Amino acid sequence: MTLHHFEPINKSMRNLSLEEKVAEMCVLGLAKQTLPSADKLRLGQIGGVGIFPHDIGSYAYTKQLLQEVREAAGEQRGGLPFYLSIDEEAGSLSNFKDFFPYIPGNRAVALSEDPQAAYALGRLIGSQLFELGIPMNWAPVLDVNTNIDNPVIGVRSFGEDPKLVAAYGEAYIRGLHSAGIASTAKHFPGHGQVSGDSHYVLPECELTLEQLMAGPLIPFQRAIEAQVDSMMLAHLIFPNIPESQGLPASLSPFFVTDLLRIQLGYEGVICTDDVEMGAIKNNFEPEEVGRLAIQAGNDMILMCHTPDFQQRVMNGIVQAVRAGDIAESQIDASLLRIERLKNSFVMYREKAQPLPMNSWEKEALALAKATIVVEQDPASLLPLTPSKKYLLLVPKQEKLTVADNAAASELTLEAKLLGKNINVKTIYTSMQPDAQEIEAIMAELTPYDVVMLGTINAHIFEDQLQLARRLADAKPLITLVLRNPYDAALLPQKTSKVFICSTSEYAMRAFAELHCTI
Repeated sequence: MTLHHFEPINKSMRNLSLEEKVAEMCVLGLAKQTLPSADKLRLGQIGGVGIFPHDIGSYAYTKQLLQEVREAAGEQRGGLPFYLSIDEEAGSLSNFKDFFPYIPGNRAVALSEDPQAAYALGRLIGSQLFELGIPMNWAPVLDVNTNIDNPVIGVRSFGEDPKLVAAYGEAYIRGLHSAGIASTAKHFPGHGQVSGDSHYVLPECELTLEQLMAGPLIPFQRAIEAQVDSMMLAHLIFPNIPESQGLPASLSPFFVTDLLRIQLGYEGVICTDDVEMGAIKNNFEPEEVGRLAIQAGNDMILMCHTPDFQQRVMNGIVQAVRAGDIAESQIDASLLRIERLKNSFVMYREKAQPLPMNSWEKEALALAKATIVVEQDPASLLPLTPSKKYLLLVPKQEKLTVADNAAASELTLEAKLLGKNINVKTIYTSMQPDAQEIEAIMAELTPYDVVMLGTINAHIFEDQLQLARRLADAKPLITLVLRNPYDAALLPQKTSKVFICSTSEYAMRAFAELHCTI
């Protein structure tokens, strides 16, 4: 097979002005779910675009929008494709669930205890991106979720064991690559141990460098060995790592250059997480953000919402170069890495072996079935049977973080069970049912033989546990852990417990097909 090769820093890049070079290092978001003339003008002047849930419509609309983006950007600038990426993680952050199979995410996949499931996840997601013409994914999430109350990672992580996360992350990267898609490991050096959400605040991580090296950094080291294409830096501060000088990792020369680039030997593109997140935007002026991000050693800056903020960030970089605070040779080195990344887009696409679209449903269902685990069933309440009446109680999903669009989807479990001739009725509860709501639920139990209770982060929303205890004393109870797995240890011991760790349609279908009598 013949692959394209490009000279280092092609002619079109060498002839750019300083302002144009800086713009090539910036990845922006679109203003809204259209492509107005202002966006079209900017697209011809910047390095890349990030696609977000608000940009997604129907399949036809999304395909058309992406084509317009590529055309407006001038897809073959100097023979290289446009940088176009998305956070497509599956599970709680799924952008295409209205028209592609809505599949479980990382934590559910880890229930399989088989890294091959992570490879299958990466290949299926990669096949979807290949079909849409998006060459890069801001995934996988390689954060080790050591703080179980972490508000922003949770089921986006493969788990709590660094070596397990490393194995699944490496397999996921290979899966993306096999489908022709470039990968991004995030959020370096690890967001899973903090208690704050960087979309809103600037969290602190108390770990020392030695502790980071012994745990959270292991998956990122493995990703480097797997030839991950990009690394995304987290907005976290590390008070016990004095070399960082109190700066967020994303703006810290120690984390970006000394640790990632030099000590760990990473040679690919390094980018910030979105600098319009509250962690950065609320603590630094835009011009300072641009200067600090590039001085730290980032090759690309993600800023995905506000044109004025974005322009000020770019102005700050230009001013810093002209003042001698940043060498233009550093800008050129970043442009070379970006060119190499875009070269890889071409090579991955030429070698791609994506799954054919007509196989996606079968692959999604097989993957979902591999993720569902019955931890215990002491009263032999499974499988479900048409001879019994079931009451299904499920919290009405809420948006738990900005990086979460699961709440917009209706839980389809009742429909899947009815399709298997199971006599079931659903009652939606609050995420935090109070005493009055619990009493109202208890008054509904009489006609039912068995109650099924879905939990969504009951280890945080603890009133769900109070409801579970009351139900377990009144009726045979099956508990379905639908989000973080940590609920199971807190649920009544005498109940049946099923790990699903997803509310996706294919997870619901898999449960119905695995645990209903025919």
